Amino acid sequence: MKVKIPCFKCFEQDGIKEPVFSFLELGESNIHEVICTRGHKTFIALTQHKHEILFEIGAMALADGYPREAIATIAAALERFYELCIRVISSGIEIPEEQLHAAWRLIDAASERQFGAFILSMLLWSKECPEVIDNKKPTLPNTSRGDTKTWKEFRNAVIHKGLIPSECVTIEYCELVYAHMNELTKTMTLRHEEAWLSEAQKQATVARQANPEKEIVMFGLPTTLFLARGTQAPGSFKEALKQLNGYREIYGR
Repeated sequence: MKVKIPCFKCFEQDGIKEPVFSFLELGESNIHEVICTRGHKTFIALTQHKHEILFEIGAMALADGYPREAIATIAAALERFYELCIRVISSGIEIPEEQLHAAWRLIDAASERQFGAFILSMLLWSKECPEVIDNKKPTLPNTSRGDTKTWKEFRNAVIHKGLIPSECVTIEYCELVYAHMNELTKTMTLRHEEAWLSEAQKQATVARQANPEKEIVMFGLPTTLFLARGTQAPGSFKEALKQLNGYREIYGR
């Protein structure tokens, strides 16, 4: 996905008042090189959490009519969200970064182990077992509850067996994940706001430290999950999807 952003150097260096845009292609690296139509080169580091970027890509896929791609991407966003929660809790209880890194290497390639680590981290932190949405079931027309897959079975069938989901069921799944993430985000930021913000800035800070020769601009995108934390937050995923369609002109192509 490519994001259209204003060229900062056109304003700062040339004093050009009308907006001049560049296209930033989202990728795994957090260093993005963009060049505007006037030839200004800028290096951008995003301050968004990775799960926010993934969720946005999934929401955009759904808005463009690709429900299967939306399910796969938003499921990946949920996994990265759980990882973030583990990192925030670890930071909040002052676990050394190198020890967390050593432990994470042992489960880095196993999503089920990562989910288990999330469950136990939340239990030890809050003294309560967190909600598990995987075992819930969608509401399907003309289908009994006994014949309905759980969300975990549904997601795995989409990702691993090529199941093509309907838009209706996809929206219900996205609604569930959206509410789950937002509720946990409120809980986490209430007690660990500093650690939460620090994790968001960390990838941009690491990018700067790894590229001292480059002048890097920190930039935050108005993603769906980011806007959900504001005072005008959409109350549901359907509302957020409408909002996304309203400002999607910032996504150039």
